[in-house]
Amino acid sequence: MPLFSIIVPHYQGTISRETFARGIASLLAQTFKDFEILCYHDGPLLDPQAPQPAPIRATEKRHNDWGHSLRDRGIRDASGDYIVHFNPDNLLYPNALETIAAEIRRPSRLFNQNQHAVDSDNIIIFPVIMHDTQRFLNTNVRLPPGSGCYMIMTGNPPAVGLIDCMQLVMKRTLWISEGGWHDKREAGDAWMYPGFCAKYGYRAVGPVLGEHF
Repeated sequence: MPLFSIIVPHYQGTISRETFARGIASLLAQTFKDFEILCYHDGPLLDPQAPQPAPIRATEKRHNDWGHSLRDRGIRDASGDYIVHFNPDNLLYPNALETIAAEIRRPSRLFNQNQHAVDSDNIIIFPVIMHDTQRFLNTNVRLPPGSGCYMIMTGNPPAVGLIDCMQLVMKRTLWISEGGWHDKREAGDAWMYPGFCAKYGYRAVGPVLGEHF
């Protein structure tokens, strides 16, 4: 049973073959190897000329809900302890899973007055670089200053407009207890994630570990 299950929804024609291959390659290049990839294809049959860098499960219909139904299916099919949601136009740095795993393993640093741990390994949040400056212009900090090229999204504190699908890594048992990926709105992640963090606690990783295009 792997530590991480990485769920990848894929749509025919929404991204280029090269972009899809780049995203999957960033997963295969992880220095931490205790993970599985569950890639789901939504819609028409795959182009037979497209690269196939990971097993792809074809679904029966196109859900047209921004991949949320595929993410829900992945949560239920997964065998890992933690779920990583990853769009194929995303990019994870090679040390991303290793850094997240180290955060999961570290002892608690914060305790309440009864000496019970109050920071939790239920959820790990990490920052990413966002390349969609128009959409996120009012909610993020540009990097580098004045460039206007890209911005960082920390997800800490988790709030609508400040956290993206790929940034929250949560225990699969908690996803199941919440009914899977139940919010099918476009920004369902931004609405669900703050509630999860408030309910289960979380830890925030410091370094940027990926990019969103």
